[in-house]
Amino acid sequence: MMKKFSDFVTRMAFLSVALAVSAVSFAAEPPAATNQLQAVDVTVLPGGRLNVQLQMAQPLASAPVSFTLSNPPRIVFDIPNASNAIGKNVLPVNQGVLKSVQVAQASDRSRVVLNLSKPVQHELQLKDQTLLVGLTQEGADVPVAAVAAKRFAEQEVAAGHKIQKIDFVRGKNGEGRILVDLSDSRVGVNVRNAGKTVVIDFADTELPEALQRRLNVINFNTPVLYVDALRHHHQAQIVIEPQGDWEQSAYQTDKRLVVDIRPLAKDPNKLIQGSKQGYAGEKLSLNFQRVDVRDVLKVIADFTGKNIVVSDSVSGSVTIGLKDVPWDQALDVIMKSKGLDMRVNGSVISIAPAEEFAAKEKAQLTADAERETLETLRTEVFSLKYQKAMDFRNMLLGGGASSGGSSAGTSGGSSAGRMNRILSQRGSVTFDARTNTIFVQDTPRKLDEIQTIINKVDVPVKQVMIESRMVIASNTFSKALGARFGISQTGTPGNNSALSIGGSLGNKATAYTAPTTAGGTGTYTLGTQGGTIQSATLGNYAVSSNGQPDLMSNLPVTNAYGGIALSLLKLSANLLLNLELSALEADSRGKVISSPRVTTANQQKARIAQGVEIPYQSATSSGATAVSFKKAELSLEVTPQITPDQKIIMDLDVRKDSRGETLPGGVAINTQNVQTQVLVGNGETVVLGGIYEQVSRKSTDKVPFFGDLPVVGYAFKRNTKQEDKTELLIFITPKVMDETLALN
Repeated sequence: MMKKFSDFVTRMAFLSVALAVSAVSFAAEPPAATNQLQAVDVTVLPGGRLNVQLQMAQPLASAPVSFTLSNPPRIVFDIPNASNAIGKNVLPVNQGVLKSVQVAQASDRSRVVLNLSKPVQHELQLKDQTLLVGLTQEGADVPVAAVAAKRFAEQEVAAGHKIQKIDFVRGKNGEGRILVDLSDSRVGVNVRNAGKTVVIDFADTELPEALQRRLNVINFNTPVLYVDALRHHHQAQIVIEPQGDWEQSAYQTDKRLVVDIRPLAKDPNKLIQGSKQGYAGEKLSLNFQRVDVRDVLKVIADFTGKNIVVSDSVSGSVTIGLKDVPWDQALDVIMKSKGLDMRVNGSVISIAPAEEFAAKEKAQLTADAERETLETLRTEVFSLKYQKAMDFRNMLLGGGASSGGSSAGTSGGSSAGRMNRILSQRGSVTFDARTNTIFVQDTPRKLDEIQTIINKVDVPVKQVMIESRMVIASNTFSKALGARFGISQTGTPGNNSALSIGGSLGNKATAYTAPTTAGGTGTYTLGTQGGTIQSATLGNYAVSSNGQPDLMSNLPVTNAYGGIALSLLKLSANLLLNLELSALEADSRGKVISSPRVTTANQQKARIAQGVEIPYQSATSSGATAVSFKKAELSLEVTPQITPDQKIIMDLDVRKDSRGETLPGGVAINTQNVQTQVLVGNGETVVLGGIYEQVSRKSTDKVPFFGDLPVVGYAFKRNTKQEDKTELLIFITPKVMDETLALN
């Protein structure tokens, strides 16, 4: 299994090219820098070693950090506060494994890229004003797997580095992504392969105790099973344990290290497995004239070191001329030109005509079908923990079997169900509901498949708690100002007889009649209906039903909280003036919070409700009267679905009903309801919706003309103002009640 950092290679290759291109524009106006790269020299040492000497104008404070790429092989490091004074961006070398040196200048640093022909070991040292880069080969050829470790930064002298956060997410293509947030960008990081695990070492880096744990990420459905964060030899270390066939890539951006573990789908027709498109083999050149095909295949086998087995039916000659092409592409060209095909089995490549492979595979399928028909059946007992035995039985039969009513069922199934059944045509299954056990009789291969399925589906279902909050806020304000006004004159001026005064004493309205002669005694007339004097005649004054003289303007405020009354009497002219001002102002604020919550299993509908049933009478078809009920309740209905990245999809129905007006045909129900589907992170709160209602009213009742007069017009009109505001907000907060991410 080959593991390559293809994503990382692509990113860094693009970055190197981009920097090389942008170096031209930077050169036109170089930024201010305190140091300069003046020259680059290469010295060949015994044993295939190389020394790359970078001459600086001033000594560097410390050796720069560096990282390596495996495909294409490169060594990259940045020289801070330095400009390129060489005058060239690309320096051809072509000595040993070093092909060229590329220098690109950015805003405050110069990036140096050493382009290699194959991966080698390297070391950076400082000697006065010279930066030495030593390149050492461990052998004639270093396999890619041996250099899979990439150093994003060499160990810093200064301590105080710290890992701040470790997180795991599932990528959109099913890859497991480990995110490590560092305290600074100069942390020494080394990513390497150790057997079947990926190990990340952080030099002189503190790992807080809260982060020293194991992340169980099996349920994310990625190649990663566990992520262990621990302290190892006084440094932080992260161990990633994948499963199956996978490949990895890693890159660091500022203070974040990202490691991707991607599932690797094996392609039998692909010589070099991986997600990289096209051909990725080492380049070679071939130039043959009418040479035997078998001899050309032997040359490719000797060049690559691969085990190539050629069928006896492969014959003929080929004329080929290829220069600097990947060897897997050259092999593909030869096979297509001769109608050949290949099959890869581990490290062995089998080559034969396509028809021969097709015949062998057809014969193999026929033999497998016959063996399944004749193979001895075996009975296996499976005890289920969380899955119901009857449901699992139906799954094995393709959903075509009836549930039955007994505690032990046997396989049957319809013809439609047999088309989707997991069991073979000879297989059968029974179950015992009391012990939740199934009994399967089938071939050994099918029994192994069933065990694998049980390991996947017979797992505890996650629980989700959904909390809903419905907030209803109201703010009402009203103000009214009204007046009553009237003038009366009766009798002869100077005659003060029959004077009437209206008012109230306690709860009894009274009317007073003045004496008609000097020295006479006046009389009071009491009302008889709730303090209201009925219409009567008091002297020469007509008295209305309220016990007061008739008014010219009668626009009072209903249920006024206060009023001012004024009466003026001139006896000599028999004039009576009545004026009453009434006012009302009301301000109300309120808030109603309802918070239903419910817990349910993943993908299972749950409903919680609280309220009353309101009875009302209704007529039946026979003419009789029947009592019916209407529900007025607060309810929450939800169906959650937990995604592999620990987010929650919810189908929601939130309702808040209350009793409304009583109508002749029944009772009205005030309804507030929202139905929707949302995607929410675990523990996050989302606003489902809101209803904002505002009512503004202004009204004026007045006497024409008189009501429009300045100042005096207020005695002839009534002003009313109303401002009502109501707002409804609905919040939802789901939480996964699961302990799979806890320490084991």
